[in-house]
Amino acid sequence: MKILFSYLVLELRLFFTCLAFLTRIPIPRWVAFEENWLHRSIKYSPLVGILLGTIQFIVYILLVGIFGNLVSFIFSIGVLLILTGSFHEDGFADFCDGIGGGWKRDDILRIMKDSRVGSFAAVGLIIIMSLKVFGAEESLKNPTSDLIIQLHNGFKVQSFESLQSTIIPIWLQFVVAHSFSRFLSIGFMLVLPYAKEEGYAKPMAKEISLPQLCFAAMPGLVPFIFFCILAPKFTLSLVVILPSLYYMYRLMKRWIQGFTGDCLGAVQQVAETGIWISGVFVWNFI
Repeated sequence: MKILFSYLVLELRLFFTCLAFLTRIPIPRWVAFEENWLHRSIKYSPLVGILLGTIQFIVYILLVGIFGNLVSFIFSIGVLLILTGSFHEDGFADFCDGIGGGWKRDDILRIMKDSRVGSFAAVGLIIIMSLKVFGAEESLKNPTSDLIIQLHNGFKVQSFESLQSTIIPIWLQFVVAHSFSRFLSIGFMLVLPYAKEEGYAKPMAKEISLPQLCFAAMPGLVPFIFFCILAPKFTLSLVVILPSLYYMYRLMKRWIQGFTGDCLGAVQQVAETGIWISGVFVWNFI
């Protein structure tokens, strides 16, 4: 019993370590910190994604009846940017600058490390944030319209069918966008080596094992699978996501022979955006 309790406490500390690494959400003081926890805690990244997706969903739901679809989603993104410190967006920006502005491995890694925002980063952020916002607006249009009607009429959950057609699909899409994208990001740690001798992500990236990836698959894949059961057409989102990530994999392997923390942030952002823009053609054209 004591061994089990110690194990559960350690796992809880690993979760809070991952939460503190990926976000600015305060964690309890009793958690403490050990550096070797960092690489062991990465398996909780998709679970942190579920938490962030749920927070974004709550903000969106609270505002959508007042401000409508587009403005509410932008507000929800703003809340997440505050909670995460734009952690993954910053990685995506550095990735764009490095791959776009460098021609040699050392130059690319040096540019990625530079804190200044270059033209490739600025353009990349504008494009990906625009795709995310307008993709989400179209993707959430139909289910949100039904929800707004119910909100204006005094929302009452009369059956599981009514819940299934309104709240659950919207919540799942928010959750999948954050949990599935972080799971895919972890996958790059398994198939590519870390590209730098030292770096912010090095303590987390030095020992990513298959058992860790399998553990991360529970919070990373289960919401996606459940969403596809509710909406089978959404499996077609992989047509958008997987080719995009394969292209990023080829870029990393060719130019820097591995990954960095910025690369993982870029993978997460591309996968998350792919979830949102997939909903546009899945819901509207198929």
